[in-house]
Amino acid sequence: MFERFTPRARRVIVLAQDAAREMGHPQINPDHLLLGLQQGEGMAANAMAQAGVDGATLRQIVSSRTQSKASAKKVDRVPFSVEAKKCLELSLRAALALGHNYIGTEHLFFGVQQEAETRSQSLDDLLGVSTAEVHNRLTEMLAGATSGPPMRSSGLQSALDRARRQTGQTPMTTGHLLTSMLADTDSQAARALTSLGIALEAVTAALDATNLSDTSDASPTPQSVAITIGETTTLIADEGLANALQQLDAGQLRDAMKRAVGLEDPGQAAG
Repeated sequence: MFERFTPRARRVIVLAQDAAREMGHPQINPDHLLLGLQQGEGMAANAMAQAGVDGATLRQIVSSRTQSKASAKKVDRVPFSVEAKKCLELSLRAALALGHNYIGTEHLFFGVQQEAETRSQSLDDLLGVSTAEVHNRLTEMLAGATSGPPMRSSGLQSALDRARRQTGQTPMTTGHLLTSMLADTDSQAARALTSLGIALEAVTAALDATNLSDTSDASPTPQSVAITIGETTTLIADEGLANALQQLDAGQLRDAMKRAVGLEDPGQAAG
């Protein structure tokens, strides 16, 4: 069955198994799959982030819902629970219902959601947001991906989201996007650059050594003109006015200032 899984979906399974082992849980259950979806990359992670799912809170809740056993932390492979196996089965059904021959993270989320519904349970308390909100965002993403030529691949969207999280309140630059793409080792850009011997660490070091102010990524410097009269300097920061003043030579600027303060000779003005 796992041969149908995309690399990101397989990564979710690995993350779910790691989480179960670290928490000392004897089986991988739907909670761990949901945590793996949130921690991974792809449509499901993007939809959960957009809906406001908090990863730290989700992990804390998942950890507390199953009793921890020290022996479970030592196993190499944590087995799937009956419920988790059902999630995987339902994810395949969700993919086939959409006409897809692969299982992505979006299908995994649908599978977890449907499995909970078969037990008349809701994921709302676990996610901390409306499950329907995440579902709807995934549906919109899928609709956008199938309504015509996609404007962005899922890999690019993930890279943009990752770069946005890295930058916080600062402007996103091409450097952020480049390192974000390289961080996804399955992306087209990462594989191409890796084949050329370019590693993420080397790119990061080169970016750190690059003066941002000398690049097109630098924040634009507001146009201004400084006018000094005696010991007083006035800074004209109005962009439109500053641009106009910069087009004048010294004589034109002097005449413009004389007109502004009423010192221009009336006869000259009439002429």
